Amino acid sequence: MRTLPRWREISDDLLRRVQEGEFAHGFPGELALSERYGVSRGTIRQALTPLREQGIVGGGRGRRSYVINTSRTSGHGPMYSLRDAITAQGSRETSEVLAQRLVTSPEVSTALGLAADTPFIHVARVRRADGAPFAMDRLWIIASAAEPLLEADLTQASVYDVLRTRCGIEFDAGVEYTHSVPATGDVAARLEVDEGSPLLTIRRKSCLAGRPAELRDTCSVGDRVTLTHVFGDASAVLNCGGNGRPIEIPWD
Repeated sequence: MRTLPRWREISDDLLRRVQEGEFAHGFPGELALSERYGVSRGTIRQALTPLREQGIVGGGRGRRSYVINTSRTSGHGPMYSLRDAITAQGSRETSEVLAQRLVTSPEVSTALGLAADTPFIHVARVRRADGAPFAMDRLWIIASAAEPLLEADLTQASVYDVLRTRCGIEFDAGVEYTHSVPATGDVAARLEVDEGSPLLTIRRKSCLAGRPAELRDTCSVGDRVTLTHVFGDASAVLNCGGNGRPIEIPWD
């Protein structure tokens, strides 16, 4: 039976402990971890590298590490719905569907660590609350799991509700990266903001049964901030391809 290299065993163990909240008040330094696991600091740096690249642990070589932001959730929690968040406040959420088709995308495949010719169901929408645009989102879900999305009415429905009710699936793990980008061209016009206005963009990579299944970008007007949120059984996230550095995929 093939065994994992020591650095990977340590990396997986640290990920588990992060998820359980053990380091909420401070992450050990490399020296402390080296002593705790009985290995060299070089091995500890190897173990920390995938956690840092995925945004699960901050810091870097020569700097003390820290847990950025993680939580464990269950049930429908990880796949929170923008529609549910808006309607819970008493507002009416609707979507203008810009794209709803079968595609291939080498960029998306690379971001998820899949073959370049992997087919996806691609959906792009402008999201509105009481008629006013508040966000745009675009998503790519592996077609083998989500073909019924092609026929669904997504103007007033949650994609995740459709996946549960018509496809019989629910993503069980994932990671989000939040950063700011300037509004340009069609995006600025559709969101009714000036070009160059900062947009808060959330990239989500989701897994299904431990395998990468979705890439999703949502942008809305927001402050300049970077935040990573890991949910579910995030042990699968390290195998979801790519790393914590967003791969640029043009909106237009």
